Amino acid sequence: MLASEIFRLVFGFVAVLGMIGLAALAAQKAGLASMNGAGGRKRRLALREVLPIDARRRIAIVKCDDTEYLILLGPTGETVVDSNLKSVPGNEVSELDHVNPFANSMDSISNFATKLRSAGKNAA
Repeated sequence: MLASEIFRLVFGFVAVLGMIGLAALAAQKAGLASMNGAGGRKRRLALREVLPIDARRRIAIVKCDDTEYLILLGPTGETVVDSNLKSVPGNEVSELDHVNPFANSMDSISNFATKLRSAGKNAA
């Protein structure tokens, strides 16, 4: 085998692996990687909010079923600070949080293409 053939094979292999990685990243951004199991069950666990306290500790609100927990996360462990938090109205986790983020962009691209075509016809 010539060196150019070996280079072509290695380059092709790296290119295919790169395309697989990009497809996986796009699927993850689109929410396809986090799909629920069989039956599309509703999620029971949701991370509502996370705030850093300092460089090593964070505080998080986690919702499980209908109960919210305030949890302190640090390098030495986790501590449940409060387990009877009241939900703030209008701050509920909705099913729309898990909608495809690219859906609206595809609609706007097709609208833009339609406007561009009609503008081209009007100019001619």
